Amino acid sequence: MPNTETQLAQWLSKQSELDGIPVSLDAPPQHPERFITIERVGGGETKLIDTPMLAIQCWAGSRVKAAQLADLTKTVLERAWQLPNVARIDVQSTINFPLDESTPRYQITVELTVHKYDAA
Repeated sequence: MPNTETQLAQWLSKQSELDGIPVSLDAPPQHPERFITIERVGGGETKLIDTPMLAIQCWAGSRVKAAQLADLTKTVLERAWQLPNVARIDVQSTINFPLDESTPRYQITVELTVHKYDAA
């Protein structure tokens, strides 16, 4: 099973609402107009359950467009329970989180509950 970041990035990339918007673990070297990055920023883990805290960053050409992309992404994330082994997703916060004054982005912080075994 791929790690949770990779699994979520692949799943988001396949959602029709985000068609044409690159989703990856790293920012592309040549930034497109809009893109999404995902990184694990914490969370707990037991032998059976992983509860990763993920930062999902929505980048765009303006603060308004970044906020709109974050809102769209949150709507799509409501269906993330469809991922294999994901039992729950909880959006913790959404904040304006620019890289610098010329690079707008919003960050969505989510916590997943993921079973570490395959259901029979």
